[in-house]
Amino acid sequence: MSLYIAAYDISHNGRRASVARVLLGYGDRVQKSVYEVWLEPDEIRDLRREVGVYLSVTDEFQLFPIDERGSRKRSAWQHAPNERRGVILA
Repeated sequence: MSLYIAAYDISHNGRRASVARVLLGYGDRVQKSVYEVWLEPDEIRDLRREVGVYLSVTDEFQLFPIDERGSRKRSAWQHAPNERRGVILA
């Protein structure tokens, strides 16, 4: 089984929700349209078929393989506070 990142840009709310439900069957949501999914090689074809029925020609779906030799831990950082500090130019 291998780890993949699945991401999409789907304009229609209903189709977007349907793709989200499919992906939740394979893994976990990381952000609104980004998922970590664990797939066997033959499941990639199944995922493609399941997601494909919801995509229009203007939608985009990406599946990125993650190098399995790396660490299994994911790192995340919080966004920096929205502070604006003045800059003095001389």
